[in-house]
Amino acid sequence: MKVIEFQNGFGIESLKLTERPIPKVSSGQVLIKMQAASLNYRDLIIINGALGLKHPFPFIPLSDGVGEVVEVGEGVTRVKTGDRVADRLA
Repeated sequence: MKVIEFQNGFGIESLKLTERPIPKVSSGQVLIKMQAASLNYRDLIIINGALGLKHPFPFIPLSDGVGEVVEVGEGVTRVKTGDRVADRLA
């Protein structure tokens, strides 16, 4: 899958388009095929390194997205394959 991630540091110049394998779903998790994503003010703060995050690299800065559930892990009951979902991290 294609991702835009920080690889070695913060700043807009540090964002790189890369490929990652599709993750395996574990118990209590869902796999979502992203259909749309947006960057918000929180993402801009993260991109500029202003939050002082101690996050290991590489990582993907994204707060808002929508998509379709393509796989559910053991124990997941709130959503099922085919459901359309939205997520917003605050």
